[in-house]
Amino acid sequence: MFSVIIIGLIILGIESITGIIANGLMIIVNCREWIRNRKLTCCDVILTSLGISRFFLQCIIMINSTFFHLFPEMNEQCAVSRPLTVVWMFLNILSLWFATWLSVFYCVKIANFSQPLFLWLKQRISGLVPQLLMGSFLVSLVTCLPSINAIERKYIDHSMNNLSGNTIKECRYKVDLSSSLFILSMLGYSSPFIIFIISSVLLITSLWRHSKRMEKTTSSSGDTVTEAHVRAIKGLISFIFFYISYFVIILILLLDLFTNFVPLLTVILAAYPSGHTVILILGNPKLKRVAMRALHYAGCRLRDAVS
Repeated sequence: MFSVIIIGLIILGIESITGIIANGLMIIVNCREWIRNRKLTCCDVILTSLGISRFFLQCIIMINSTFFHLFPEMNEQCAVSRPLTVVWMFLNILSLWFATWLSVFYCVKIANFSQPLFLWLKQRISGLVPQLLMGSFLVSLVTCLPSINAIERKYIDHSMNNLSGNTIKECRYKVDLSSSLFILSMLGYSSPFIIFIISSVLLITSLWRHSKRMEKTTSSSGDTVTEAHVRAIKGLISFIFFYISYFVIILILLLDLFTNFVPLLTVILAAYPSGHTVILILGNPKLKRVAMRALHYAGCRLRDAVS
């Protein structure tokens, strides 16, 4: 059992470090551009906000999963478990909202529909981005703060049958949600999830229709555009897969189901913020270029260190 925990922690560590580096790269590139030009595009503002929330989320996940699994008997963990749990819930909801607004922004800017509401959003989405991000911050606070009093501290006694007769107390925190708090938490998680699914399906539908129209053309430019649309559709499908798996794991944890598989669930949980960010970087020419240069530089330094 201990070896399984170690393997899970190693995988989780790789995911967390990858997510921290990827989100840190996204933050640094966009902040450097803002310092240089004193402005950012609306898409870069959303990406930076998403990167910041996920950067700290990955740090919290790594702290929770390493410190508290390797040293469950330490009394110090009881003093920090409650605030870490609340911050984890806040960053979870906040990052989901930011990822949702990124999907909505792509959908409104790229998709082509003739509905009046869609056309209205297409004209005003850039001006709405700051309000949407700030509203997400406030909604995330309102959603997670009432759960503070629902987090109960529970001690688990482990009697050690040894000569010293020591007893180790393991501190665990459990979110004991009432029906009202559970509904509030589900609204906090399900609202961005529903909006994300709707916007992603609309964008996939629009890109699919456009690619089908472009297939009728025989020009090389038409083939290039079609291939780009197909790649975009595949990327969106991967986003949906990551998002759905993340939402399901969050639901399982809220319902306190499959408690024996919490380490495995945590590994799956950490795959979304890191994997989604990596895909975003690979799909963004500016971020991909910087990432390739960074990998090349790291590879050169590693070869120099080995030699």
